[in-house]
Amino acid sequence: MSIKFKHRLEYGLFQFFFQLTKLLPRKVLLKLGRGIGTFAWNKLKFRRQVIIDNLTHAFGTEKDEAWVLETAHDFYRNLGMTMMEFLAAGHRSSQDLLDNVVIEGREHVEELEARGKGAMMISGHFGNFELLLPRAATEGMTVFGIAKPQSNKLIEKFQNDIRTREGVEIILTGGSFQRTLNALKGGGLVGLLGDQDAGRKGQFVEFMGRPASVSRGPATLAVKAGCPILMAFLYRQPDNSHLLKIEPIIEIDPAWDEETAIRRLTEIHTAKLEEAVRRAPAMYYWVHRRWKSSPVQNT
Repeated sequence: MSIKFKHRLEYGLFQFFFQLTKLLPRKVLLKLGRGIGTFAWNKLKFRRQVIIDNLTHAFGTEKDEAWVLETAHDFYRNLGMTMMEFLAAGHRSSQDLLDNVVIEGREHVEELEARGKGAMMISGHFGNFELLLPRAATEGMTVFGIAKPQSNKLIEKFQNDIRTREGVEIILTGGSFQRTLNALKGGGLVGLLGDQDAGRKGQFVEFMGRPASVSRGPATLAVKAGCPILMAFLYRQPDNSHLLKIEPIIEIDPAWDEETAIRRLTEIHTAKLEEAVRRAPAMYYWVHRRWKSSPVQNT
């Protein structure tokens, strides 16, 4: 398969910054990331109005304009730091993950392990979500990550090689259903982000005060495999370490039929994400088009 010149150029730029991160200590990288975030907020203004509009829709009845602007600025700073951590991922060690990501709620995973059960581990575009599965793998968990194929195959391979080296087996979307079921039935944790817009095929669920199209895939997998759901979120701490908070197990009610179970689990995991977003608004990825589909389009 031929590689486009544009993709080679993107990969070259990516490799330049990746090599640069080898030369700088973590504290300097994060300071640089915050600076890039502030520059993007003040000068580039990339999707600035989209972020402000999303925050206003979500919090406008309870927060004033000054809070919205400061939270939007915090979002950019967090994004800048997350970008630096992402670029440095290829040369971080297991000890780096242990030092910088503290787990809260490990007992919920231990309960599943005692039962010999797998689980869907769902998060969202919240905090540095790329750290979630590698950190879980350092605890000896059998971890799989569902990822969408990227247009730039050079960057995709580089990123997935890092994930694999850190103990995360990647399952690419598209023909992955049976493989994912097998992973769950084998007692593995299968992680994915459950807040992408699912278009007309999605289930519309109230999220942050507006109906959002949510993929039924995570709940469907849980129901078909007969396994529970774990919600997990990464919260950046004041010292720029991370707290990986694993929420209590979400079980399938045996009284639910299949359709009811899929609908209810989708509602529940979306509500859990909203709780996390309301707890730490600047950690959410407000720049993405979360509400681009509307219920009217689904008729």
